[in-house]
Amino acid sequence: MGSKIVEVHPGIYEIFLPLPMRPTIINVYLIDCHGAWALVDTGMNSPESIATLEDAFAQIGLKIEQLNTLIATHHHIDHFGASGELRRRSGAATHIHQLEAARAARMLFFGRTSSAERPESRPFFLKHGFPIDEHSSDGMRPAWMGTQMYFPVTEPDHYIADGDIIEVGDRKFEVIWTPGHSPGHNVIYLRKEKVMIVGDHLLPKITPHVGIYPDADADSNPLGDFIDSQRKVQRFDAELILPAHGGVYQDHRHRANQIIEHHRYREAEMLDLVRNKPQTAFEVAQQIFGGEERPIFHVMAATFETLAHLEYARIEGRARKLERGDRVLFQAL
Repeated sequence: MGSKIVEVHPGIYEIFLPLPMRPTIINVYLIDCHGAWALVDTGMNSPESIATLEDAFAQIGLKIEQLNTLIATHHHIDHFGASGELRRRSGAATHIHQLEAARAARMLFFGRTSSAERPESRPFFLKHGFPIDEHSSDGMRPAWMGTQMYFPVTEPDHYIADGDIIEVGDRKFEVIWTPGHSPGHNVIYLRKEKVMIVGDHLLPKITPHVGIYPDADADSNPLGDFIDSQRKVQRFDAELILPAHGGVYQDHRHRANQIIEHHRYREAEMLDLVRNKPQTAFEVAQQIFGGEERPIFHVMAATFETLAHLEYARIEGRARKLERGDRVLFQAL
């Protein structure tokens, strides 16, 4: 793939890196800090992505070795997968939320074991109706797990938290903690420039996955966190929104409202299904997301996204949770 780099704001470059899955492109952002260089997100640690990044850097006369700072929106492979390689080559100070660094370490561990093989996983899958015994454990995780494509920094130079200011050269990067898609997801805000680098939080055309998984805390409410985070970013003034997938755009408040409405509509669909008959998250997911032949990993993700919606509805008082034998069912109120 030929490299693509575009200056979307004076000194701020959008770089398009290839992904071997959908979405097929991730946008990362290289910022000239006038005497130093910062990169927000890294792409995957694949030969194709690294070569594309090198080529893009070369177009503006830069080498990876000249990077000073790496900032991660979150730990997922397309956002943080090459951080270990980039830091190794450049020595760049790496910044990520502590929850995300922990998740990166866990992902490396999970790469050596199937989610179906972990002790806490089997009861969790079964109680939410997922037919785990009907599927090979090999299909329960994406193909890249356990490979060198995920080479994250697990001991960063700096943990970042809500409201932190990362100073690089003459730029100031403000951290806005936006949990939901992942627990330590952050939006990076350049207040002076009125530019917001939003990772997966505010995508222009699609919504990111928000799910509850076996390792979640008992009181986990990721969808509630995600919706609260959509409201949170609306308090900031921005004129240019730089997402990880899709084109740059301007009106983040309008897009945040669209995303909130999308989830309200999706919840209403789910509650209609469980109004007269309690059902498991898996049963609801099969009806909402379709029962056609799909990779089992996608079926699993759909189930846990459905679970996040049903739990949010329960916490908000629009549904109740019932235990029937070894199954957990939800019913609309």
